[in-house]
Amino acid sequence: MVRGLPEATAAAHGLHIFYMNRSAFILAAVALCCGSPLRAQPADVLYVNARVWTGDSLAPSAEALAVRDGRLVGVGSDATVRALAGPATKVVDLGGKRVVPGFIDAHWHLPTASRADLVDAGSAQVIVKRLQQWAAKLPKGAWVVGRGWTPSDFPQNAAHKQYLDAAFPDRPVLITDRDGHQALANSVALRLARVTAATKDPAQGVIERGAKGEPTGLLKEGATGLVSRLVPPPTRADIARRIHEETQAAASFGITMVQEASRRAPSGAVFDALADAARADTMRLRWYVSVPFNPGATRAELARYVQLKAQYPGPWVRYGIAKGMLDGTVDAQTAAMLEPYANTDATGLPFWSGPVLNAGVARYDSAGLQVELHAIGDKAVRMALDAYALAQKKNGRRDSRHRVEHIEVPHPSDLPRFKQLGVIASTQAIFATPDVTTLTNYAPLLGPKRSALANNFRQFDDAGARQAFGSDYPVFPMDVIRGIYTAVTRMTPEGTPKGGWYPAGRITVEAALRHYTRDAAYAGFMENDAGMLRAGMLADFVVLSEDLLTVPSEQLLRVKVLRTVVGGRDAFVAGDK
Repeated sequence: MVRGLPEATAAAHGLHIFYMNRSAFILAAVALCCGSPLRAQPADVLYVNARVWTGDSLAPSAEALAVRDGRLVGVGSDATVRALAGPATKVVDLGGKRVVPGFIDAHWHLPTASRADLVDAGSAQVIVKRLQQWAAKLPKGAWVVGRGWTPSDFPQNAAHKQYLDAAFPDRPVLITDRDGHQALANSVALRLARVTAATKDPAQGVIERGAKGEPTGLLKEGATGLVSRLVPPPTRADIARRIHEETQAAASFGITMVQEASRRAPSGAVFDALADAARADTMRLRWYVSVPFNPGATRAELARYVQLKAQYPGPWVRYGIAKGMLDGTVDAQTAAMLEPYANTDATGLPFWSGPVLNAGVARYDSAGLQVELHAIGDKAVRMALDAYALAQKKNGRRDSRHRVEHIEVPHPSDLPRFKQLGVIASTQAIFATPDVTTLTNYAPLLGPKRSALANNFRQFDDAGARQAFGSDYPVFPMDVIRGIYTAVTRMTPEGTPKGGWYPAGRITVEAALRHYTRDAAYAGFMENDAGMLRAGMLADFVVLSEDLLTVPSEQLLRVKVLRTVVGGRDAFVAGDK
């Protein structure tokens, strides 16, 4: 709201309510909305003849937007917004297209290494063929790496080194699964890493073994590091190129902000590249970057994280959130469950004990840092919520906005705790895709009772939780329209199964839009600047080819992004080279 003016009073006076530090924007908005004699400065750009879904409950629709200095100075009718034009103002006619706030991906990763793409391979034979094509471009003897396979690509859902050994008898191969929680190494790679039948499972990891104890090549969680440490890291030039490529791609999907969840140390090539781009003002999208959550972090490490939060307050790069891994994944049977997986005694792999986790969360919370914990299984989700509850009890309730990431299989009794504790439910809409792996590996491991609750986004909304949507890219595509389609239909892009997979979990398009905009902005402490189209806020918005709110749900995938505007400048325009 306008500082010092209650929201209800402001609404009664017809104001577009906003949060600002810049008096110039306040004057412009007052002049626009209230007919004040104060002369507002002309806008830089007007976007007119549009159908704007603002995300603002006080003024949900508009026809035009006015932008100056990267922020919105007018949101309203064509006539009132055109009043902000000056001699040098550029006017863009949007031809009646639907405009929505810029999409915010609340859980995204920056891939820094180039690898063979194994997504949707479908079989071990196709995996090998793609790896061979990739290897042909590499120097002789170089590591062959890839990412994106799923258990269903292999016979009996069992990945084994034999498929790689036959094609690559003389060079090392390491391929990571789609989720990034298990990897398959060939015999050469295992030999170089000195992983044998005598090698013990590392902490927080599992080496899968054959009948005689020999490694099968499948490495889960922390065990992947036994081999991956030998893969040469990307160069600084590689990283700079990937940042450029990935942000271009994100803008093409209408993404204006990413909440980067890779928990890298705040040093090195990625850190430097982001800092350089922020200083040079060359960013295409905004970044909220995580640092590691480590329950044993030293005082000096915590002080460094707090310093970063103050040093990078935005608007292009921000710090202040710490990412931790509490369990694994369902497909790898490492997600921590309260009850065993179907047809097995296994209950997953929690990475910390409750007391260790609780102490660590309390320390980060006391330092004023937001915590996000990867927790997929119901046991891990409960541990995360317990840790946040204890931090509140110890440190006092504050606006911490701690988060649980993924929450694929929550226990129903824990759903109300999100609202009670003020914890963000950070979910991934596209995870509900009922693809082959979901139907032949994921769901059978959970059994029907837990499958009905898996990636059920309706249950969080019904519980009153603040739910923020992301993609977990590159685990899944960062295509926001596809994410909305999946959340609304619970079908594959091909339209199967008809009516959706456990359709009780479906939500509306408007709810999905809210989770990708307002709620995601709130999850990143950006609700005063992003997630809505309101005078005074950042000029981050998307122009769509069709009206997302009226297209039949089964046809949502035909909607395309035509233009992405970030800070008042074009980050993507369809057809531009």
